[in-house]
Amino acid sequence: MDEKNIEKLSENEIDPRLHFDALMGGVKDGGLRSVNSIYLTVCYIVENINGKVTKEVIPQAMSEGGLANYFEVTDAIGKLIKSGTLIENEDGVLSLNKNTRADIELVEKDLPYTVRERSIRLVQKIIAKEKYRRENEAEISKNENGYDVILNISDGDTEYMRLKLFASTVEQAEMIKEKFLTDPAKVYEAVISGIFQNEE
Repeated sequence: MDEKNIEKLSENEIDPRLHFDALMGGVKDGGLRSVNSIYLTVCYIVENINGKVTKEVIPQAMSEGGLANYFEVTDAIGKLIKSGTLIENEDGVLSLNKNTRADIELVEKDLPYTVRERSIRLVQKIIAKEKYRRENEAEISKNENGYDVILNISDGDTEYMRLKLFASTVEQAEMIKEKFLTDPAKVYEAVISGIFQNEE
Protein backbone atom coordinates (compact mmCIF):
# COMPACT_ATOMS: atom_id res chain seq x y z
CA MET A 1 0.00 0.00 0.00
CA ASP A 2 1.28 3.48 -0.67
CA GLU A 3 2.18 5.77 2.25
CA LYS A 4 -0.86 8.02 1.91
CA ASN A 5 -3.22 5.06 2.12
CA ILE A 6 -1.28 3.46 4.95
CA GLU A 7 -1.58 6.62 7.04
CA LYS A 8 -5.36 6.31 6.92
CA LEU A 9 -5.29 2.91 8.64
CA SER A 10 -4.67 2.37 12.33
CA GLU A 11 -1.29 1.17 13.60
CA ASN A 12 -2.70 -2.26 14.43
CA GLU A 13 -4.16 -2.67 10.95
CA ILE A 14 -0.91 -1.96 9.10
CA ASP A 15 1.58 -3.60 11.44
CA PRO A 16 3.43 -6.09 9.24
CA ARG A 17 3.69 -8.52 12.14
CA LEU A 18 0.85 -11.02 12.10
CA HIS A 19 -0.84 -10.55 15.49
CA PHE A 20 -3.49 -13.14 16.33
CA ASP A 21 -6.05 -10.36 16.66
CA ALA A 22 -8.88 -11.41 14.32
CA LEU A 23 -12.23 -12.84 15.41
CA MET A 24 -12.22 -16.60 14.97
CA GLY A 25 -15.94 -17.39 14.91
CA GLY A 26 -16.57 -19.87 12.08
CA VAL A 27 -12.89 -20.02 11.09
CA LYS A 28 -11.47 -23.51 10.47
CA ASP A 29 -7.97 -24.76 11.26
CA GLY A 30 -5.49 -23.08 8.95
CA GLY A 31 -7.72 -20.01 8.61
CA LEU A 32 -6.61 -16.40 8.94
CA ARG A 33 -5.98 -15.39 12.55
CA SER A 34 -4.69 -11.83 12.04
CA VAL A 35 -6.32 -8.65 10.76
CA ASN A 36 -3.26 -7.90 8.65
CA SER A 37 -3.40 -11.26 6.88
CA ILE A 38 -7.08 -10.64 6.08
CA TYR A 39 -6.17 -7.29 4.48
CA LEU A 40 -3.47 -8.96 2.40
CA THR A 41 -5.73 -11.81 1.33
CA VAL A 42 -8.53 -9.45 0.28
CA CYS A 43 -6.09 -7.45 -1.85
CA TYR A 44 -4.63 -10.65 -3.30
CA ILE A 45 -8.11 -11.85 -4.29
CA VAL A 46 -9.05 -8.54 -5.92
CA GLU A 47 -5.77 -8.46 -7.87
CA ASN A 48 -6.08 -12.04 -9.12
CA ILE A 49 -9.79 -11.93 -9.97
CA ASN A 50 -9.61 -8.43 -11.39
CA GLY A 51 -12.83 -6.97 -12.74
CA LYS A 52 -15.03 -9.81 -11.52
CA VAL A 53 -15.38 -9.67 -7.74
CA THR A 54 -17.62 -7.51 -5.54
CA LYS A 55 -17.41 -6.60 -1.86
CA GLU A 56 -20.33 -8.96 -1.16
CA VAL A 57 -18.69 -12.02 -2.72
CA ILE A 58 -15.39 -11.98 -0.82
CA PRO A 59 -16.80 -12.14 2.76
CA GLN A 60 -19.30 -14.79 1.70
CA ALA A 61 -16.62 -16.95 0.10
CA MET A 62 -14.08 -16.60 2.90
CA SER A 63 -16.62 -17.27 5.65
CA GLU A 64 -18.33 -20.21 3.91
CA GLY A 65 -14.91 -21.77 3.37
CA GLY A 66 -13.91 -21.19 6.99
CA LEU A 67 -10.95 -19.08 5.89
CA ALA A 68 -11.85 -15.94 7.86
CA ASN A 69 -14.62 -14.44 9.98
CA TYR A 70 -17.36 -12.80 7.88
CA PHE A 71 -17.45 -9.58 9.92
CA GLU A 72 -13.67 -9.23 9.93
CA VAL A 73 -13.55 -9.52 6.13
CA THR A 74 -16.44 -7.08 5.67
CA ASP A 75 -14.76 -4.60 8.00
CA ALA A 76 -11.43 -4.99 6.19
CA ILE A 77 -13.00 -4.34 2.78
CA GLY A 78 -14.80 -1.24 4.07
CA LYS A 79 -11.58 0.21 5.46
CA LEU A 80 -9.59 -0.65 2.36
CA ILE A 81 -12.17 1.16 0.22
CA LYS A 82 -12.19 4.14 2.59
CA SER A 83 -8.38 4.34 2.51
CA GLY A 84 -8.33 4.28 -1.29
CA THR A 85 -6.46 0.99 -1.44
CA LEU A 86 -9.48 -0.64 -3.10
CA ILE A 87 -11.64 1.10 -5.67
CA GLU A 88 -15.32 0.18 -6.06
CA ASN A 89 -16.88 1.02 -9.42
CA GLU A 90 -20.54 1.84 -10.04
CA ASP A 91 -21.34 -1.85 -10.56
CA GLY A 92 -19.84 -2.76 -7.19
CA VAL A 93 -16.79 -4.47 -8.73
CA LEU A 94 -13.53 -4.00 -6.83
CA SER A 95 -10.07 -3.18 -8.16
CA LEU A 96 -6.73 -2.16 -6.66
CA ASN A 97 -5.29 1.29 -7.17
CA LYS A 98 -2.10 1.36 -9.26
CA ASN A 99 0.28 1.80 -6.34
CA THR A 100 -1.25 -1.06 -4.35
CA ARG A 101 -1.12 -3.39 -7.35
CA ALA A 102 2.66 -3.10 -7.46
CA ASP A 103 2.98 -3.59 -3.70
CA ILE A 104 0.82 -6.72 -3.64
CA GLU A 105 3.29 -8.51 -5.92
CA LEU A 106 5.95 -7.92 -3.25
CA VAL A 107 3.94 -8.98 -0.20
CA GLU A 108 1.85 -11.85 -1.58
CA LYS A 109 4.68 -14.24 -0.73
CA ASP A 110 3.96 -13.46 2.93
CA LEU A 111 0.70 -15.36 2.54
CA PRO A 112 1.01 -19.16 2.64
CA TYR A 113 0.45 -20.82 -0.74
CA THR A 114 -2.48 -22.79 0.70
CA VAL A 115 -4.21 -19.53 1.73
CA ARG A 116 -3.68 -17.97 -1.69
CA GLU A 117 -4.90 -21.04 -3.56
CA ARG A 118 -7.84 -21.63 -1.24
CA SER A 119 -9.01 -18.00 -1.26
CA ILE A 120 -9.09 -17.84 -5.06
CA ARG A 121 -10.88 -21.20 -5.32
CA LEU A 122 -13.53 -20.17 -2.78
CA VAL A 123 -14.24 -16.87 -4.53
CA GLN A 124 -14.38 -18.49 -7.97
CA LYS A 125 -16.90 -20.99 -6.61
CA ILE A 126 -19.18 -18.20 -5.34
CA ILE A 127 -18.84 -16.25 -8.61
CA ALA A 128 -19.76 -19.38 -10.60
CA LYS A 129 -22.67 -20.06 -8.29
CA GLU A 130 -24.01 -16.52 -8.75
CA LYS A 131 -23.62 -16.87 -12.52
CA TYR A 132 -25.56 -20.14 -12.46
CA ARG A 133 -28.27 -18.51 -10.36
CA ARG A 134 -28.71 -15.78 -12.97
CA GLU A 135 -28.73 -18.14 -15.95
CA ASN A 136 -30.60 -21.10 -14.45
CA GLU A 137 -33.65 -21.44 -12.26
CA ALA A 138 -34.70 -23.66 -9.39
CA GLU A 139 -38.17 -23.26 -7.94
CA ILE A 140 -39.81 -24.94 -4.97
CA SER A 141 -43.59 -25.36 -4.74
CA LYS A 142 -45.77 -27.11 -2.16
CA ASN A 143 -47.93 -30.05 -3.21
CA GLU A 144 -50.29 -32.39 -1.37
CA ASN A 145 -47.58 -34.85 -0.34
CA GLY A 146 -44.51 -32.65 -0.02
CA TYR A 147 -42.67 -30.33 -2.38
CA ASP A 148 -41.88 -30.10 -6.08
CA VAL A 149 -38.43 -28.84 -7.07
CA ILE A 150 -38.40 -27.59 -10.65
CA LEU A 151 -34.92 -27.31 -12.17
CA ASN A 152 -34.42 -25.38 -15.38
CA ILE A 153 -31.22 -25.17 -17.42
CA SER A 154 -31.10 -22.50 -20.11
CA ASP A 155 -28.70 -20.35 -22.07
CA GLY A 156 -30.27 -17.12 -23.21
CA ASP A 157 -33.39 -18.01 -25.21
CA THR A 158 -32.69 -21.74 -25.37
CA GLU A 159 -34.08 -24.05 -22.69
CA TYR A 160 -31.99 -27.25 -22.51
CA MET A 161 -33.73 -29.09 -19.70
CA ARG A 162 -36.68 -28.71 -17.35
CA LEU A 163 -36.78 -31.31 -14.60
CA LYS A 164 -39.23 -31.75 -11.72
CA LEU A 165 -38.19 -33.69 -8.62
CA PHE A 166 -40.18 -34.63 -5.53
CA ALA A 167 -38.94 -33.80 -2.02
CA SER A 168 -40.72 -34.94 1.12
CA THR A 169 -39.56 -32.00 3.26
CA VAL A 170 -38.75 -28.35 2.63
CA GLU A 171 -35.21 -28.97 3.92
CA GLN A 172 -34.70 -31.69 1.33
CA ALA A 173 -36.13 -29.42 -1.36
CA GLU A 174 -33.76 -26.58 -0.41
CA MET A 175 -30.80 -28.96 -0.46
CA ILE A 176 -31.70 -30.18 -3.96
CA LYS A 177 -32.06 -26.58 -5.12
CA GLU A 178 -28.68 -25.52 -3.68
CA LYS A 179 -26.86 -28.57 -5.05
CA PHE A 180 -28.33 -27.94 -8.49
CA LEU A 181 -27.41 -24.25 -8.53
CA THR A 182 -23.84 -25.08 -7.48
CA ASP A 183 -23.27 -26.95 -10.76
CA PRO A 184 -26.26 -27.19 -13.14
CA ALA A 185 -24.05 -28.48 -15.96
CA LYS A 186 -23.12 -31.52 -13.86
CA VAL A 187 -26.81 -32.36 -13.37
CA TYR A 188 -27.49 -31.97 -17.09
CA GLU A 189 -24.53 -34.17 -18.02
CA ALA A 190 -25.62 -36.85 -15.54
CA VAL A 191 -29.14 -36.96 -17.03
CA ILE A 192 -27.84 -37.16 -20.61
CA SER A 193 -25.29 -39.83 -19.66
CA GLY A 194 -28.01 -41.82 -17.91
CA ILE A 195 -30.22 -41.73 -21.00
CA PHE A 196 -27.55 -42.92 -23.40
CA GLN A 197 -25.41 -45.19 -21.20
CA ASN A 198 -27.07 -48.43 -22.37
CA GLU A 199 -26.68 -47.70 -26.07
CA GLU A 200 -24.16 -49.75 -28.03
